[in-house]
Amino acid sequence: GGYARGYVYYTMDAFWQSPMSTINDPYVDGLSITHGNPRKHIWTLAVSLNELNQYLKARCPRDTDPFDFTRVPDFVGNNFYCEAGFNRTEARIAWEDPLWDGQQCVSSTAQSCTRYGWFHRQIEPSQEDIEVRWCADQIRGDEDFYTDLLEIWVL
Repeated sequence: GGYARGYVYYTMDAFWQSPMSTINDPYVDGLSITHGNPRKHIWTLAVSLNELNQYLKARCPRDTDPFDFTRVPDFVGNNFYCEAGFNRTEARIAWEDPLWDGQQCVSSTAQSCTRYGWFHRQIEPSQEDIEVRWCADQIRGDEDFYTDLLEIWVL
């Protein structure tokens, strides 16, 4: 399992490009946690555009809208968290609203309000390395995120 805390900069768009992506692509704007070669998915921590979700493809999937989940790659399944750091998109770092903590939610149906905190995933015993990738599909001047805490526990 593990825990991460991050901060969004500007226009991150969660799983926008994902339907065409493989696990080897930057399939998410956020953290990708995998193991092995070839890669096997453990968990994804996605970063969305903003909490008001005005851009359909850039928002975190909502529990009430099955279409939202069509952008989540099959290999991710339900093993992800997604959150935004802004109520409205701004060209700055949202230090005041850390990601993946379930705080300052606007929509009670958004994943960010119902799924957050420590993630847990049981996988087969392995000697394979765990890999964490910081992914985005655009240049850093347009979208980015920063992390100040990342813990991965192997038990």
